[in-house]
Amino acid sequence: MEIGLLALTLASLAATAGFGVLVWRSRVEERCRSAARVAALAAAIGAADSVTLAASDSRSVPVTSMFEATARGAAKGRPLMRMTVVAALAIALVVFAAMANRNHAQPVAATADAAPLELVSMRHTRDGSTLTVSGLVRNPRSGAPLTRIAAVVFAFDRGGSFVASGRAALDFTILEPGDESPFVVTVPDVADVGRYRVSFRTEAGILRHLDRRAVLPPSREASADRRSLGGGGQVSAN
Repeated sequence: MEIGLLALTLASLAATAGFGVLVWRSRVEERCRSAARVAALAAAIGAADSVTLAASDSRSVPVTSMFEATARGAAKGRPLMRMTVVAALAIALVVFAAMANRNHAQPVAATADAAPLELVSMRHTRDGSTLTVSGLVRNPRSGAPLTRIAAVVFAFDRGGSFVASGRAALDFTILEPGDESPFVVTVPDVADVGRYRVSFRTEAGILRHLDRRAVLPPSREASADRRSLGGGGQVSAN
């Protein structure tokens, strides 16, 4: 995407420069032709300021009117200049539209100095071999605006081996500082799950987060996961 926009910008600049050169050369040539016509007419009429030409119907036309008509004709005979202006405007509009679409579509990623997300609550339910993890995540007031955040749940068996994972977008597409959003992630076909952990990601990568859940009894939480991973849970035996 970046390379395409850069190539389009360079091409538009080159085309604009080329059209500018053509316009400049056209104007220089037009001025030379106009100067030659003026010199020829001045030589023909001598040093007089104004000369009248007698027509068959006894009407007279001043020479100044001849010069004005020549100038108007020269202005009308510049299709290249008009085409150049139209082409330059079209290229500028294409570049502007491409940049606007890029800025609109690009997700906002958290900076290194931004405060991490906060996991406010989380719970799980089992329905046969399906594990559903739901919760609430908050973007602190000192955080950066975020878009298109996804919650990812990794499930492990009772021996600690990875079993499966699930992914789902937050309910809110845009998470401004101070906003909260629920999430629901379903992990199917996991018959033997001992624990799980959750993380949050954007298209730019993994987002840091802190576990702000209220302290639960030891039988309901996996303390090791909370310390090392920031958010996790232990699945009770069915």
